[in-house]
Amino acid sequence: MSVKAFWRVKYQVDVRARQFSVLTDEPRDFSGDDAGMMPTELFLSSLASCFCMALIYAAGKRKVEVEDMEVEVEGEKDVKNFRFTKLFVRVVSTMPSRTLEGLIEDAKKYCFVSRTILDGCPIEYEIE
Repeated sequence: MSVKAFWRVKYQVDVRARQFSVLTDEPRDFSGDDAGMMPTELFLSSLASCFCMALIYAAGKRKVEVEDMEVEVEGEKDVKNFRFTKLFVRVVSTMPSRTLEGLIEDAKKYCFVSRTILDGCPIEYEIE
């Protein structure tokens, strides 16, 4: 699996995966044009969307009918050190709390993004 990022202008970067493309940028406060989500927002989006999918997958395995599901992820930022210090995952649904708690526990096993964050993953940089 891979994605590619292509610089366009200023802080605008076009990110491509398969046949899809997402424009990223920085807000005007950070010298960008605010033409797209910030990479940090995409990072949080990756966790939110993957965990939401994992919840739906877990529900399917348990044969639980889902009428609604919302996942919000908030990150506590350490601006000085350019990193998040804590991530908060909030799950909202009208299903009974006990059922949702079970799905959350199962989804933790199926969410590729949260497992990678929690377990850590080495990064290798190359020049081509």
